[in-house]
Amino acid sequence: MAMWDRVNVCEEGGDWHVQGAVYSGGLGISEANWRAFGGERDFGPEWGATPQQQVIVAERIQPYPPDQNGCEGSW
Repeated sequence: MAMWDRVNVCEEGGDWHVQGAVYSGGLGISEANWRAFGGERDFGPEWGATPQQQVIVAERIQPYPPDQNGCEGSW
């Protein structure tokens, strides 16, 4: 979980419950991907899901946390 915590800090400044227009939750997952990979069905809106639930969906999208390049760039 520590690697995903780093993604959270880089993507959303440590806030796991961001509610955005396109990207939400603590990992900055797009709403389209959240739905496509079962997040909405299994856990409701991404901004309301627990960090562990968000990681489950993120691992469905890609099994390993993305390299954050020192918090530059995005996935």
